[in-house]
Amino acid sequence: MKTYADKLLMTVSGLLFLMTASAQVEFGPISGDAALGKTSYYDYGCYGCHGFGGIGRKNLANDVSGIMFREDIFLTYLRGRSELNPLFPTQSMPNYPADSLSDADALDIYAYIRTFKDDPPDVEDIPALKAILDGAKAQ
Repeated sequence: MKTYADKLLMTVSGLLFLMTASAQVEFGPISGDAALGKTSYYDYGCYGCHGFGGIGRKNLANDVSGIMFREDIFLTYLRGRSELNPLFPTQSMPNYPADSLSDADALDIYAYIRTFKDDPPDVEDIPALKAILDGAKAQ
């Protein structure tokens, strides 16, 4: 049986690997249903930190998070959080054990998150913002 320290070491090692090897990892297939995942994303309050389109305090858009490379990594992170929460005092991700969020629902959320793209419009396409910036330049 693994101790808390063993689990902590494995989790930290895995996350460090993901952060350093992200450019070399290919994204895996998606088996969940993004339409169902959208509902669960809002029902579970994910938008509170991750925003309505993945652009929030904790960005998920454009596949920037290391936990989004593969479904199994995503599930491992969610389940690991349920055993080790909080991993560090600065983390505030809620617990999601299997009895509160099924694997099927989690994979649907994963599929929905993988649709997030941060593609803001050009300043020229936002008249009010352009006027503010032009006014600031004139001063």
